[in-house]
Amino acid sequence: MGRYLLRRILQVIPVVLGTTLLIYALVFALPGDPVTAMFGGKPVNQAVAAQIRAEYNLDKPFIVQWLIFLKNSLTFDFGNTFAGQPVIDVVGRAFPVTIKLGLMAFVFEGIFGVIFGIISGLNKGKWYDTVILVLSLLLISVPTFVTGFVMQYFFGVKWHILPVTVSANPGFLDLLMPAMVLGSVSMASIIRLSRTEITSNIAEDYVRTARAKGMSNSSVTVRHILRNSLIPVVTYLGADLGALMGGAMISERIFNIQGVGNTLYQAILRGEGTLVVSIVTIMVLIFVVCSLFVDLLYAVLDPRIRYA
Repeated sequence: MGRYLLRRILQVIPVVLGTTLLIYALVFALPGDPVTAMFGGKPVNQAVAAQIRAEYNLDKPFIVQWLIFLKNSLTFDFGNTFAGQPVIDVVGRAFPVTIKLGLMAFVFEGIFGVIFGIISGLNKGKWYDTVILVLSLLLISVPTFVTGFVMQYFFGVKWHILPVTVSANPGFLDLLMPAMVLGSVSMASIIRLSRTEITSNIAEDYVRTARAKGMSNSSVTVRHILRNSLIPVVTYLGADLGALMGGAMISERIFNIQGVGNTLYQAILRGEGTLVVSIVTIMVLIFVVCSLFVDLLYAVLDPRIRYA
């Protein structure tokens, strides 16, 4: 187990290096001049522009900018934004909001996705199985921004149940509707994945053997059907937890949430490579940690899985 953990941790190094290099190259290739964007497209004095480029290393090739970023990152010095604010402070303000939103969406999709998936899988062919499948297909088919606007209209404008937009210091109720919108597509995918795995495992020989030995239906369902069916679901949830952090951009734009997605979107428009790479690097680390946790959880769900 120790060697496996060490190997997975060492794999993080090339992933982070490759990701930051790729992001820096993409930001460098964006059309337009970041300095001109700072001044809203207005004419800029060349001496002032040259001073700004030198201050933010914009006059250097992107590979040099990347190496400078890596060197400074070792001391957690991510530089300053074009507005003069430390990048670490901007990230520190944005990430708590997005983490709270992502965790709420994760809990929402995990609980309701698994519950409805189990109901649908154990009652295949019944009317509520059909209703659940139709609703899940509808959630997958409809774009997220459409779901967000529909929920805003009914839950916020028409019924006045939840806030339409999010305040500067969002609480649980402020983030509840954005979390539901963010987790709706993943919830629908979990429903269909759970249902498929359950209906497949019900027909396996080991399930029939367990029932032939006299095990109660509840024991067979919990110990054999659900336990084996949850392994792909856990894989999906683990990968999705990291994806929720980066995929919150649309929800944050719809509900005016000042989180990572909104900050990243504005940074891309301004061409702030350091801020973009800093945010993406943290997202990659979150994704890698979630993947490692899922791998370790396999052995708990399935005792046949062992790590050499």
